[in-house]
Amino acid sequence: MTQAEQAAGRPANRGPEEARQIEARKVTRRSFLRVSIFAGLTLTVFAHLAGFLGFFNLLKPKGFGGTVTVVKGRIPEAGDDPARISEGKFWLANLEGAQGDVLQVGGTGGLLAMWWKCPHLGCTIPWRSDFRGASVNFAGIDGWFRCPCHGSTFSRAGIRVFGPAPRPMDTMEVTVNSDGSINFNTGKITFGGSDNPLRSVRYNG
Repeated sequence: MTQAEQAAGRPANRGPEEARQIEARKVTRRSFLRVSIFAGLTLTVFAHLAGFLGFFNLLKPKGFGGTVTVVKGRIPEAGDDPARISEGKFWLANLEGAQGDVLQVGGTGGLLAMWWKCPHLGCTIPWRSDFRGASVNFAGIDGWFRCPCHGSTFSRAGIRVFGPAPRPMDTMEVTVNSDGSINFNTGKITFGGSDNPLRSVRYNG
């Protein structure tokens, strides 16, 4: 027996049962470490995967970037001023006939969802019911979308008639539901074009 063992009051030769207990404790520690490392790696992988799916819009987010549902009561009547849908970041116009079709491409009316981001520098475009068309050479047509940053002006159908914006207002996919509500796919935005009035969707409520 060594002096250290004598001091500790333990025998020099450990029995087989004690040896098994010591080995079992070592195995338990190794198992714990393996499980901890595996769990950490798994969480890391899932976190990165969630970020990847979210970036590419595969997790079907709610609000802007996903599908926004608007109940029937919030949809403007045909010919009324466009409604601001804040959760989807768009203006909802219910065009009456050729309303907003200032380039006369054949618009016949319906619902049109227009992203409120100006195609110029991204300013939020308000609806100006008090703005007179005579100011932009369209006398007799009152009510326009008018960018407060640089004056780009758009018709009810988002057609650019004045200012530095490079194109009409961008539009979103519209789907009419059987209960009269509307789904707007704010993750599917199409660059605005002269055919904006033709993108409107018929709606009978």
